Amino acid sequence: MKKANVILLAGQSNAVGCAEVRFLPDHFPAQRIKKWRDGFENIKINYYSHDKKSNGFEKTTFNCTVLEDDTFGLEVGIAEALDEKYPGQEFFVVKCAFGGVTLYNDFISPSADKKYDPLSYADQKEDAAKALMAGESFRAGWCYNEFVKIISESIRILEGKGYLPEIKALCWMQGESDANNEDATVSYAYNYDAFLRDIKAAFAKYIDGCVFIDAGISTVWERYERMNEIKRKYAEKRSDCVFIDTIGAGLSTMKEPPEEPDIGHYDSDSLIKLGRMFADNI
Repeated sequence: MKKANVILLAGQSNAVGCAEVRFLPDHFPAQRIKKWRDGFENIKINYYSHDKKSNGFEKTTFNCTVLEDDTFGLEVGIAEALDEKYPGQEFFVVKCAFGGVTLYNDFISPSADKKYDPLSYADQKEDAAKALMAGESFRAGWCYNEFVKIISESIRILEGKGYLPEIKALCWMQGESDANNEDATVSYAYNYDAFLRDIKAAFAKYIDGCVFIDAGISTVWERYERMNEIKRKYAEKRSDCVFIDTIGAGLSTMKEPPEEPDIGHYDSDSLIKLGRMFADNI
C-alpha cells in the first residue's frame, strides 16, 4: 500500500484561521497569493472548521475556515512550506477547530477528567458556531470527540483509496481561552498530556513517530506568560514534543484590520508565518 502522510491540526480560532485574504497583498507578491488561491493539489485537507465542513479531502487553499468572508487558516502556510520542503509529495491535513473553545472542557479527553462525556458532539446544539459565539456551554469533550471522529473518517477514506495512513504530526494552536481561567491554566499541562495520550491510544496503529507541535499564545490574553511557560516546559521534557515561541518570532495580532485591529487573531502575514513554522517541524 502507498503511504499517506497525515497531518493533524486542531485548536481554537487561531487554528480555524480568521486572517483576511484582502490584506495579503500588503505583504506578499500577487503570484504567491494566486498560488495559495489556486490551492495545493498534492496537499489535501479534510476539515470541520467552526461552522464549515469539507466533503472529504479537498485541495488546500483559502476558505477552509468559516462560511462567511474570505479568510484562511494555518493550513495555507503549512501546505506551502511542505510543498517546498518535500516537492510533489502527498500530504493529507485533518483539521478540527472551533472558535473560543477550551482544553479544560471542550477538548477534554477520556483520561483527563471524569466530566468527559463520550456522547457529546457538535450536534448537541442546533448551530454549534452560533452557540459558541453566544457563550453557551457544551457538554464536556465534544471537540475531542469531533476530532477523533474526523480523524477516523479520514483514515477510512484514505484506506478506501488504497493508502496506508501514517500520522506524522499534530499541530496544536490553542490555550487562549484556558488562559482566561485560573483552574484551566493550572490544569493545562495535565489535560494536554491526557489529550495527547488519548489520541495516541485511539490511533496507535497509525501514529508511531508522530511529532506534537504546540504554539504559544499572544500577549493579549490573560495569564499568557504562565500559559506559554507551561507549554514550553511540557515540550522540553518530551522528545516527541515541540514548542513554537510565537512571541519570540514577532507574530502580530495588532495590525489588521487597520481601522480596528482584531487583536485576538493573528494578522495575515503572521498566520502564514506560523503555518510555515509548524511545517518546519514536520
